[in-house]
Amino acid sequence: MTGFKNSFRLFLLGALSLCFIPNEALAVGAITPFTVLEAEAGTLAGGATIRAFTPGSPVPSAPTLELEASGLGYVLLTNVGHSVSWTNPVAGANVIVIRSSIPDASNGGGITATINLYVDGAFRQSIALSSQQSWNYRNSTTTPDDPNGGMPWHFYNEDRAFITGAPVAAGSIIMLQRDAANTASFYNIDSIDLEPVPPPRTQPANSLSVISYGADPSFTSDSKTAIQTCINAARSQGKTVWIPAGKFMVNSLASGGLNLAGVTVEGAGMWYSTIYRNVPLPPPTTPWRSNVQLNTNSVLRDVSIDSNSIYRDIGGGSGDDYGITAVGNNWLIERVWVQHCDANWLSGSNGMIRDSRVADSWGDGINLNNGNTPDSSKLGISLTASNNFVRGSGDDGFATYSDAGASGANLQMQNTKILNNTSIATYWANGIRVAGGTNVIVQGNLVDSVAANNGMDISVFGDTGNPLDSALITGNTILRGGGWNSTDRHGMRVGSPSSTAIFSNAYTMATITNNVIRDSLRAGLKISARFETLTVSHNVIDHPAQQGLWVAPSVTGTGLVEYNSVTNLNAGQVVFKNDSAATFAVTLISNSWQLVISNLLSQGHPATADSSQSGNGASNGNDCDLGTRWAANNNLYPHWWRVDLGTNCNLNSVTIDWFGTGGRSYQYKIEVSANDVNYVTVVDKTGNTSQADTTDTFATTGRYVRITVTGVVPSGGNASFYECLVHGNVVPSVSLAPTSIAMAASGDTIALSWLADHLGWRLQVQTNALGTGLGTNWVTLPGSDFVTSTNITINQPGGAVFYRLVSPQQ
Repeated sequence: MTGFKNSFRLFLLGALSLCFIPNEALAVGAITPFTVLEAEAGTLAGGATIRAFTPGSPVPSAPTLELEASGLGYVLLTNVGHSVSWTNPVAGANVIVIRSSIPDASNGGGITATINLYVDGAFRQSIALSSQQSWNYRNSTTTPDDPNGGMPWHFYNEDRAFITGAPVAAGSIIMLQRDAANTASFYNIDSIDLEPVPPPRTQPANSLSVISYGADPSFTSDSKTAIQTCINAARSQGKTVWIPAGKFMVNSLASGGLNLAGVTVEGAGMWYSTIYRNVPLPPPTTPWRSNVQLNTNSVLRDVSIDSNSIYRDIGGGSGDDYGITAVGNNWLIERVWVQHCDANWLSGSNGMIRDSRVADSWGDGINLNNGNTPDSSKLGISLTASNNFVRGSGDDGFATYSDAGASGANLQMQNTKILNNTSIATYWANGIRVAGGTNVIVQGNLVDSVAANNGMDISVFGDTGNPLDSALITGNTILRGGGWNSTDRHGMRVGSPSSTAIFSNAYTMATITNNVIRDSLRAGLKISARFETLTVSHNVIDHPAQQGLWVAPSVTGTGLVEYNSVTNLNAGQVVFKNDSAATFAVTLISNSWQLVISNLLSQGHPATADSSQSGNGASNGNDCDLGTRWAANNNLYPHWWRVDLGTNCNLNSVTIDWFGTGGRSYQYKIEVSANDVNYVTVVDKTGNTSQADTTDTFATTGRYVRITVTGVVPSGGNASFYECLVHGNVVPSVSLAPTSIAMAASGDTIALSWLADHLGWRLQVQTNALGTGLGTNWVTLPGSDFVTSTNITINQPGGAVFYRLVSPQQ
């Protein structure tokens, strides 16, 4: 199985497809070897229908199939002949994952039923789907698997299969159809994944195979003891552990997880090597533990971990336990697929999980933490989750929890990184949760379709949580955040410790910048009680159901809110609302709702540049959309960008919202012209060292404004900005009627002037003798098209000088 890193970055918007990422563009989400196709973007036939929730509609107060679906929509197949099909975008697809919901059994426990797969109209195979690990019931009076009490939720399950026959060519039509042999009363198809899986990996050198120690790849007998014995032998011999292709049963006869301390364990690939935790149900004793345990210098790669658990109950009667746990120092998890387990609960120091998949988890998809009590093996220092794909998690998709513990003595987490991950269709809690820590970075992640809570929650871990001392939340995209679990669920929410918390007076301190928050089910971004010190800048909030950016009541602190764009509000909603104006001081700078009332001249006017990247054209530089930008197509300097204001204007300032602020300084100059020929430099910042956005004030008149970027520090970046905002007032239309030049002489000075409505005419001079004529050798006085008067010093013995005005059209 190849890693994620050599594949494609996917944008999960409707039907997912491959997207070209231009140089320096902000890409979000995990790079995956598979392509996701949403059912609602497929082609329906035979009477199949789409069921979907539309953002902006009233949010249900209980879970629904629509809210739990990725993209908030699915296709319903109920009758024979109903089908949904897609054009395959993947060359050589040979595996499929189907995310679907079929009915529960009448008394719980679920059912299995097949759905038929066709390729280009020809039947390929029946694929078994299951509801045995879905359809739970909240607050049931018996168990969460009992449909006779409680509220139904967790409707979906993912089933995977190799596609029989030849790999499916790109452009072929893949279809799922309910035929007479498919016996479920309904099939709710949410999405499919298609992938060209390579052959299994071969056993590496210097490794011990678990089969040599008695492990059974046929899933017939328990392999727990054999695998652990192989691990122990490899540890003592300084070798690695090899898990070949096969399905290995663990914990059918003995409780306790596999302990990988100090050992590298690797398999033939996550489609080939499976560790399946087949816990006796109900377990003969509890707690019954089956988690895979990493410790110092452990490595786990290229395997799948699955489980027969039926609801959330760690170590209890459901067979549930953590997927992977990690403590100690210097551990690594890569290319691992975990399904039907509780959270992947990862603490320690200098650990990383990357290029991995989590599906149908009972708890958090991936949780980076410092444990619940003081423990030197669980410090939570420099933990990273990078390029992982989580779908259908039963708690937060991704989370970092810095917990002080009941004693308040557990130390603060440091340097957590959650980078370029994808969190889809969480059915409980948040898409991403940041709960305390120092120097937390959450960057480049994609969150989509959160059924219950917030798209992203930035706060602390309950009353025992350590404060959030510093966090950078940047470059993330949050789609369809906010769900049914109360009305306080939004695209992004920022909070702080409660009055009963151990650190009740601590401030949440975060920088939230360059994020896109779209189609939130309530507010786009909510800042909640109690204490906050925030910078909110360069974010795009598009089509929230309620407020764009909302500071709730009872918030204390300060906020710098600058260069944010809020667009496509629903009727009656407000762009920005501060319900804590007396206690939360907000500095507002150049946000979209402020630009509307300013003397902004440049918006929407024709813009050109000497070069532009594909997708980052010149018109992006003055569209008043902070989600788009202009960028030159290389990092050779100088580069220029120009706007035509359409007429002469009295200009007083230019604000530039630069790309990469905080890490770059641009050197530039601002030039102005009335005719796009003769330019005058009005601002020279070719020695600029500031890494912030810039506002330059001046007083001049002109029609064309040109930004010439002469360099960037550090070197290597392209000239690029989100917006160039030119401010001033329009000068009345230029008169094209001939006019006289008024003259007043005083000593050696002649004052020349002409009518104000002739601003833009050029004053020209020539010194031919009278007999030579006046038709040749006219020279334009530089800058004269910016003024309507000038003073001329004369040399009286020097002879005659002639002046004339020339129309802007000549």
